[in-house]
Amino acid sequence: MKKTCCTLLCAASLTVTPFGVMAADVSVDSTTLLGIGQRDVAGASKESLLPATQFLGLSADKLADGNLSLHLYGWGRADLGDKSYNDEKAAGSLTYAYLQYRFKEANANIRAGRHFIREGIVNEQLDGISARTDLPLGFGLSAFGGATVHTTHISGESSDGKGDSLYGGRANYRYKGLLEIGLSGIYESAAPKLTPPHFAGDYRRVGTDLWLTPFQTIDIIGHSSYNPVTKKIAEHTYLLNYKPTQQTVLTGEFNQHNEQSYLYAWTMFSAAALNPNDKSTSIGLSGSYEVNKNLEVAGDYKHYKREFGSANRFGGDVRVKYNDNSIRGGIGYHYLDAGEGFAIGTNPSASYHELRCFIMRDSKSYFTAIDLLGDIFKDKIYNETSAWEAIASLGYHITPALALSGDFSYGRNPQFTEEAKALLRLTYNMTYPGIGGKK
Repeated sequence: MKKTCCTLLCAASLTVTPFGVMAADVSVDSTTLLGIGQRDVAGASKESLLPATQFLGLSADKLADGNLSLHLYGWGRADLGDKSYNDEKAAGSLTYAYLQYRFKEANANIRAGRHFIREGIVNEQLDGISARTDLPLGFGLSAFGGATVHTTHISGESSDGKGDSLYGGRANYRYKGLLEIGLSGIYESAAPKLTPPHFAGDYRRVGTDLWLTPFQTIDIIGHSSYNPVTKKIAEHTYLLNYKPTQQTVLTGEFNQHNEQSYLYAWTMFSAAALNPNDKSTSIGLSGSYEVNKNLEVAGDYKHYKREFGSANRFGGDVRVKYNDNSIRGGIGYHYLDAGEGFAIGTNPSASYHELRCFIMRDSKSYFTAIDLLGDIFKDKIYNETSAWEAIASLGYHITPALALSGDFSYGRNPQFTEEAKALLRLTYNMTYPGIGGKK
């Protein structure tokens, strides 16, 4: 994989250089994080955490004839103290690195390298090539193919359960600004065999997607997919938005998953007390109303149903803003009413109250925020009745493109007796146009 990424980057360099990089618009996005914390786990010694993380992104537009662009983004982390995540003191990943060429006709483009594919039912990361174009009479076509992007190996296995390659595409039809329907599919090469009780089947799915706006106030968005390996429906996901007035938004949603047919890597759940044939369904309603330009109220309800239990979650939020949105705040309350058997593990109940209160202030020179979160359990978890956390943030704009900020949080929860964390953040965002200036 490293060899593939190096090849892509070298190819990008060789392609871009002869055609005049100086004429390009270059954007740099950099965030440096230094975490400082102490973790106290019941029954174990205290841990001092000092993770340093760097996120770095670069985009170069208007290359070659003006239609070529280069996009890079990745991150790296090193623990300067105790291990903060898993058993590794250093980690990193290249999120994407690709060249894109946009054609002047038919809204067509082609991408090569590591990138994300979001077409119909497909939402995957790929090392390969993809292309799409509009066709006459409202039709469209897209296709992709390449190697899968592998992640950390599953515990006790020598792989992550993914196959070697992914192929697929989507055909669609669009009628004006009223309707779009699509048919898409994805095919993965044979997945590796895993040791029981781990299970990973070939990832292959076909499905349809829909976008419909019969009236200006209504949007219907959704998709359904079928798994030809398990010979079962994998999922139904649909969302309805209705805006009866300028100040009111109502939303309804329906989601249903056949877990083994839907999940990319069922192996991730092999240690949990789940039945591979479990079906999960959720139905939700939500709404928001803007009382005036400074006040908005919202409420929501969702019903969850699984083979081993059901639950209802409901609550609301009040959000305020002042001084041209430079001051924002809000309070919220939700309650999860979980039936018997809904909790996974030995906990007697998964029911809990959720509370939140926050306030933020933005200005040209500084920004600050305070966020308070709390959960109150119906039944004790590890002899604790609640979990809570307080987070305070303060930042300063050194220049319009460079900002230094810090977060401090303190909390208690059933997993950690107490947890204190601090985070320093240096953020840089700048665009350099081809004429040599910056903006």
